[in-house]
Amino acid sequence: MLIDTPGLRGVGLWDAEAGVGQVFAEIEDLARKCRFHDCAHEAEPGCAVLGAVEEGALPERRLGSYRKLLRENHRIAAKTDARLRSETLREWKRRGAEGRAAVDVKRGRLR
Repeated sequence: MLIDTPGLRGVGLWDAEAGVGQVFAEIEDLARKCRFHDCAHEAEPGCAVLGAVEEGALPERRLGSYRKLLRENHRIAAKTDARLRSETLREWKRRGAEGRAAVDVKRGRLR
């Protein structure tokens, strides 16, 4: 349902984790068949979701939409949850440090 409200500048998700699971039920079902229970469906061996994409049973675009909604929901949850926000910040700092270290190694500057 879409309601046109004068002055409304944007529409977004609000704690839609259960809804994402319902809309993408086929991905959730495939995820239960993954080799690892904490599979991120990126490059893990035995991932049923990636296997379905490779076989053509699941469109890659659909998996991309699923990932995008999960990221957006995580971002919204981090705005209201200080613990989650600090964990996310810590993860981004770690990734940044790894990236800088990789560039230094590539350019011959070891730290």
